Amino acid sequence: MRRLVATALLVAVVHPLAAQVVGPSTGGAAALAQAERMTGHTKRVLMIAAHPDDEDTELLTYLVRREGAVAAYLSLTRGEGGQNLIGPELGEALGLIRSEELLAARGLDGARQFFTRAFDFGYSKTQAEAFTFWPRDSVLKDVVRVVRRFRPQILVAIFSGTPRDGHGQHQVAGWAAQEAFQAAGDPGRFPELARDEGLAPWQPLKLYRSTRFDTTGTAVVLEGGSLDPEIGQSYRQIAMRGRSLHRSQDMGMLQDIGPSQIRMALQADRTGAGPGIFAGIDTTAPRAGTPEAAELARYAAMATAIRAGVVVDAFADESRLVPAGTVRLRLSTWNSGIRPVTVRPQLDDPPRWSHQSDCLDRPAAVAPGAVVHCTVTMTLAADAEPTAPYFLRRSRTGAWYQWTGDSRFWGDPFEPPVLSARFDLAVDGGAPVTLEREVFQRLRDQALGEVRRALAVVPRVDVQIAPTAKVWPLGDRRPQIVTVALRHAGADSTSGTVSLDLPPGWPAVPPQPFRLTRADEHRSFFFAVTAPAGLTAGDFVIRANARDQAGRRYEAGVVVVSYPHIRERTFGVPATMSVRAAPVAFPKARKIGYVRGAADKVPEALAGVGLAVELLDQAALERGDLARFDVIVIGSRAYETDPALIENNGRLLDYVRQGGHVLVQYQQHGYFNGNYAPYPMSVAPLHDRVTDEGAAVRLLRPDDPMLRGPNRIGAEDWSGWVQERGLYFAHDWDKRYSPLLEMHDQGGPPLEGGLLVAGYGKGTYVYTGIAFFRQLTAGVPGAFRLFMNLLAVESRAAQP
Repeated sequence: MRRLVATALLVAVVHPLAAQVVGPSTGGAAALAQAERMTGHTKRVLMIAAHPDDEDTELLTYLVRREGAVAAYLSLTRGEGGQNLIGPELGEALGLIRSEELLAARGLDGARQFFTRAFDFGYSKTQAEAFTFWPRDSVLKDVVRVVRRFRPQILVAIFSGTPRDGHGQHQVAGWAAQEAFQAAGDPGRFPELARDEGLAPWQPLKLYRSTRFDTTGTAVVLEGGSLDPEIGQSYRQIAMRGRSLHRSQDMGMLQDIGPSQIRMALQADRTGAGPGIFAGIDTTAPRAGTPEAAELARYAAMATAIRAGVVVDAFADESRLVPAGTVRLRLSTWNSGIRPVTVRPQLDDPPRWSHQSDCLDRPAAVAPGAVVHCTVTMTLAADAEPTAPYFLRRSRTGAWYQWTGDSRFWGDPFEPPVLSARFDLAVDGGAPVTLEREVFQRLRDQALGEVRRALAVVPRVDVQIAPTAKVWPLGDRRPQIVTVALRHAGADSTSGTVSLDLPPGWPAVPPQPFRLTRADEHRSFFFAVTAPAGLTAGDFVIRANARDQAGRRYEAGVVVVSYPHIRERTFGVPATMSVRAAPVAFPKARKIGYVRGAADKVPEALAGVGLAVELLDQAALERGDLARFDVIVIGSRAYETDPALIENNGRLLDYVRQGGHVLVQYQQHGYFNGNYAPYPMSVAPLHDRVTDEGAAVRLLRPDDPMLRGPNRIGAEDWSGWVQERGLYFAHDWDKRYSPLLEMHDQGGPPLEGGLLVAGYGKGTYVYTGIAFFRQLTAGVPGAFRLFMNLLAVESRAAQP
């Protein structure tokens, strides 16, 4: 049976990614001081908000590192609906990045992390709108589940649950904290948590609200500028280091020195003691036999190991594990101290896995200064499932995850790792101490040194199809290229055929043979697919699969999410392509230059419908012949991610002045404040956006060439959109721009800054806040039709 990794509860234990730099460690004097700080009392605080980066990291750091409290942050979502500044991932994959960024931050502040089943569906303006996506009672149940499991004495709400919170999801988080304070201790609320999951009612004693946004009612002020004596930085500085790990959200922060106030208002108090964060709360050591006592005992055990100078480690010779395959492991114990140590190394085998070893579960003496290694050969089950987070194993119901697996881990960031090693230690014949370590693959990188990769079970043959969403123009009988990529995980050879399963009535394409002879070998196969004559508008699915010589069928791939600042994660995706057949006309003979932006897969979406797109790098922007392009497209947020674009913005405007056409997709404040457009435009401080993907759209100039051809834009083009209409609309603009569209959320003001066009010299300049980066990659026909029009724009005279 797998167990929670006890060392994850100790702030001083190195985060897995830090191990790439410092290697195995006890954590030293800082870890020992923190372990001792956590014992001898009971202080437990749960913070509740909506998203990664909503948490008050400074308060968490203060609570853990100053007060020795066991603190945790419950984020309703994993931030899947945001944008990504560091890579192409959106949706579920972005949620994995932001979950790991939270864990990296918790590795610095020492708090724990929890989540609910809520999927971040994007920005909402009211609590009522958010509850159209999330079932109200289920949100509360998930929050109550965490409260009953974590058993905090104090809840801290980041938000008030009122419209002043702004984002509708923020409002829900504030509401949920207040409701959970009342419901968690009521045995009549969610009795199934006790019956099915063993989570008895638990009553928090105090409810605070952070007043960092609104100081009204502040009753408690803590000094975050105090120095942490072991780290040598203030709690605020440590917190800002953690906040800077939210790199996908461009959250880099300065580590200012000096005083820093942490403010809270007291919202509810069952102790009657009033302000004073732990005033009126029994913070004495917990009673024996309680979960709190067991948790603090682990801190004491860790302190014992640190004082003894015991370092343990576990690593494998492979990270990509194949069903029925084998992997060699090494479990090491180093006694750097002066007292003798006995170790009994153990592994918890997953179901139907087996191992061979002559040292597992056997005590071994480790003399002072000695290192003892235990080698294990692990054989995977033939039916071992590919590694995937428990919340991604089943399809979501709308914006609500469907959790599976062991309910003990529901609400955790992830389930326990594929393999963990357990070291039962006795120091000089004393009381037993248990340490656990996740098993990683250890690699030597010639530039970086030691690097560790997480283990993952993967299929022998990984199958992926590209593109995954495609608009198929009606009446176009030209073959379209569908690419199938295979990746081999087996150490031996695998051969067979790769083929496509096409919709009924579509002309068949012959399978292609493959042979893969080594681990991590990649091969791509190209299929020319033709639509049937008389194809009508509708949705279709194309599936890819590979079948090996043993008759095993593979029809899914593995997405790897990996960045230097976070732990690597994987999840499976079916090898399917969603096809939408629709009447889309394309611009004629367009040469398209493209400056890629953040999380920007628009170039691939355009290439997927047969357009020739050339990506423009620094050299092209600095020295290239821009005049050879009919249109240059700037990707979303490219003015943040591509310094060469800013440096050469003058060349871009010269290109327009001389007769070129530039299409700029949504940008943030830096673009507007930098005056990079040919004429002035500005964005509101809280930028104008339309969050309802079904919001009505009115054509302000129906006969404008951009709305007339090659596709005549009408009401049907605004159906089937995803997540939102657009964001960062211009709020004010020079009269030389012409707004073409008006749209708004229900009850909101009419917004006309989503699509602006202006003549400049002999050319045309377009700015649009429409979320094409979401719509084109999702294969939304109307968005494609409008985008084709924007590419086909003809010159319009500059306005005087």
